Amino acid sequence: MGKQFNMKTTRQDAASTSQDNAPAGQNALEMRAVTKDYGSLRVLHPTDMTVGAHEFVTLLGPSGSGKSTILSIAAGITAPSGGQVIARGVDITDTAANARNIGMVFQRYTLFPNKSVFDNVAFPLKVRGIPASEKKDMVTHFLELVGLENQAHRFPAEISGGQAQRVALARALVFEPALLLMDEPLGALDRRLRQTLQEEIRRIQQETKVPTLYVTHDQEEAMSLSDRVLILREGHVVADKGPVELYSNPPTLWSAQFLGDANARALEKVFEKDGQTWARTTCGVESPVRKAVEGTRDDLVMLVRPEDCVVVAEGETPAECSGDILPATVRDVTFLGPFRQMHIESDGGWTLKTLVSGDMNLAPGTRVSCGFRRGRPVLAAAD
Repeated sequence: MGKQFNMKTTRQDAASTSQDNAPAGQNALEMRAVTKDYGSLRVLHPTDMTVGAHEFVTLLGPSGSGKSTILSIAAGITAPSGGQVIARGVDITDTAANARNIGMVFQRYTLFPNKSVFDNVAFPLKVRGIPASEKKDMVTHFLELVGLENQAHRFPAEISGGQAQRVALARALVFEPALLLMDEPLGALDRRLRQTLQEEIRRIQQETKVPTLYVTHDQEEAMSLSDRVLILREGHVVADKGPVELYSNPPTLWSAQFLGDANARALEKVFEKDGQTWARTTCGVESPVRKAVEGTRDDLVMLVRPEDCVVVAEGETPAECSGDILPATVRDVTFLGPFRQMHIESDGGWTLKTLVSGDMNLAPGTRVSCGFRRGRPVLAAAD
């Protein structure tokens, strides 16, 4: 983490000390069959998940999917109805929140308005009884880490929202937590500032190596920040993969569409041809495919991302494509700066969303040909 500070002698809680002395290779967090019920309502079904020793893991899902419930259980704010919560090999299921050595950053950064930036960051150290001689160096180090060393004397009302969120991040990191939890910390910021802070959060996490569990409903945020993404749906973890693998090989149609746009079509058959797996859709399109999951014909659909549909003028052959070439008609066009989004309808009745160069201006009604980039169509579960 750059400059290191010896705080272990100031930690009185036995659970925290046990976590600190655990082997470095152990998971920072592990949940084993964790559930949460409110009366007869189960909001979190048996959940197994981990956050590795230096990993950035994101919980992604719509409202009510269970993301914040998992975060709250990890923090010790909410008690699970069943299962175990393990931190670096130590069972902390019943450990109080203030004894878990966990840093937290919320969407509402709740800085003390009557304290300077320096004193806001120093507050967790004051609570832990860190000597003033150590405290100054530690606070200065983390303010430098978030780029706010020149704002140390200012008060929350005198800094921007983005700077305030950086202060909250420094405050959560200054006591060198065993785990950092972040609950939609960028949700209240505008798009450009969110993108800037995403880059900063990723840089800081990679530099400090503090294991992080991050909650968001923003797909781009999850993909850009994470080592691994867990997608939740109605209290279930439905996918747990790295961002590239998850986007390229979504296990279900729902997860594919939650992560971005995906064209999907039910299948008529799956067969082997020339040593490859092929699929034929119900509209007669045949293409070699990859399998994201195993299943039967009734369980699967063919998925193709819009950027993997190659559109050319009628009669031309799309390059780098395999499988059938679809004669189609442009139905509508939307300008997106460097790209144009086009809906085209194949002669077989499959309406496809496609992305083409912003220079490719085709009017509705234009006849085109469309192919799928080689190796891109994938078979996924229908639900």
